[in-house]
Amino acid sequence: MRRLAWASGLLTLTLVATGCTDSNSGTDGEIAIGVSLDRTGASAALGAGEGNALTLVADELNKQGVLGKKIKLIIKDNKSDGKESARVVKELVEKDKVAAIIGGSSTTTTLSYLDYVTQKKIPAISMGASDAIVNPVAKRQYIFKTPANGPAVVGAMVQEFTARGITKVGLLAPTSAYGDFGVNALTVATQQAGIELVRVERFEESAKDYKPEIGRLIDAEPQSIVIAAIMPGAGIAAKNIKELGFAGRVYNDGGAGAELFVAGAGDASEGMSMIHPSILAANQLTATTPSALAQKEFFTKYTQRYGTYSGYASYGADALNLLVAAIRKADSTDGKKIRDALEGISYDGLGGSYQFGTGNHGGASGDGLTVLTVRKGAWVLAQ
Repeated sequence: MRRLAWASGLLTLTLVATGCTDSNSGTDGEIAIGVSLDRTGASAALGAGEGNALTLVADELNKQGVLGKKIKLIIKDNKSDGKESARVVKELVEKDKVAAIIGGSSTTTTLSYLDYVTQKKIPAISMGASDAIVNPVAKRQYIFKTPANGPAVVGAMVQEFTARGITKVGLLAPTSAYGDFGVNALTVATQQAGIELVRVERFEESAKDYKPEIGRLIDAEPQSIVIAAIMPGAGIAAKNIKELGFAGRVYNDGGAGAELFVAGAGDASEGMSMIHPSILAANQLTATTPSALAQKEFFTKYTQRYGTYSGYASYGADALNLLVAAIRKADSTDGKKIRDALEGISYDGLGGSYQFGTGNHGGASGDGLTVLTVRKGAWVLAQ
């Protein structure tokens, strides 16, 4: 597989840097990229880490430039609201004349603008998790995403269940598009693996306590409970599970947000696990491959600038690097040419490898996922 560096560009593809060919390209010396982030509201935790990562990657890219120009990120807050995200994206396209869109941070803030950018032929890369963002591909020709597809995430989780002899699980998820994504994916995967999903409980994201729902899960006698939620919900759930005395294993999907989960759940996070890209444990990785070296480099640069690594950072970093790789490959900022280039890209990213194609617009493959466990207040590779 061809490999692209995490920020500095292509290592094995040689492209000629010439002028841009589309009006949606910023000023003469800039390539404008619009960013719709969940910076406030229910999904603000996602937007914070992604915004930091995008800024860091853009700074690195601009040391050399892209097609002889600078990347200009135009970042706007969609307030974790689908309607606001649709408005923001329209403004970015029609007023700011961006070449492409990155965002939203969540499924809800992505689904709301998909028809619009498809009509306008503006390529977009989302950090939302749901497979519905990119499927069916025939109706999502201009849409891509960076988080791993549902089957890859739950596939890694089911492998963990099988390895530990877990045959009965319960699932806790919010009543949201993200929750629907988790419920559907785990239901299919457990059925295929012969694992019994003994109960599914949903909670309102506005609630501050989920003990009634978790109590019903525990009464169903699962060996393990899966939490499919972003923060702060995942942290509240963890505390409630410990308070109710559940003795089995607890697994989170990547929405738990890594450092935010540990901070939010406190001591209750100890011993809990998460399926997540391995970059979160970059300090433990043996840097013998180009991918591991890139992960350690980005992890170090991010923590040096921002103090602690965000579990959401890799999704934003990969989105911008994929987009820039496509611009370089297309030798243009024309929307259709960028889209066509994205669809043919092979890329080893921070969250795993990407192999986009006519039938696949996202996200990272399962090769970048691993099982992590909280030990002494930090995420480490599971034993």
